[in-house]
Amino acid sequence: MIASIKEWIISIIVGAFIINIVDMILPDSKVKPYINLVCNFIFVFMIISPLVSVFSNNMSLEDTILKKMNEYSKLYVDSYNDLANKTNNESLSKGYEDGLKAVLQLKLDEYGYELDDLKMNGSEIETIKIKEKNSNNDNKKDIQSNDTEKEEEVFKSSSELNLKEGKIKEDLIKVLNISIGDIEID
Repeated sequence: MIASIKEWIISIIVGAFIINIVDMILPDSKVKPYINLVCNFIFVFMIISPLVSVFSNNMSLEDTILKKMNEYSKLYVDSYNDLANKTNNESLSKGYEDGLKAVLQLKLDEYGYELDDLKMNGSEIETIKIKEKNSNNDNKKDIQSNDTEKEEEVFKSSSELNLKEGKIKEDLIKVLNISIGDIEID
């Protein structure tokens, strides 16, 4: 923690030094104020970027937004369902499930997968089944390749697939706060 703060302070000092050198080197012209503006924006981003990463818990901004959106939707549905139970009205769990499916599909599209099935118990996720999107590129392989090429290709694609599936599971665990056993990938 202290080392990262030290690195952050050093980067701020170096950035300020570079911006001052650029300011001194540039001749007075009509473009100089614009270059100074861009340099100042870069400097501000240098200052802010470590603060953003502290609040995001090593998650991308999109994943943080999806996680917060999911948490808010879950709280909303739970409170509405409590109210519905007290007044004997219908619940919104179907609406929450549809919204959750849309959020999941956005995340899965990044990896070339699609949602196969989602089982829920109220607002809690029981299981998520994911499958790879169908592609016709697999059917257009070279017919005359020898056996060793085929074996290398299968090994390479299976290891890449395992890495991809691991990354998907890791992202879904972060976004949805579910256990790894609730996620099935076909």
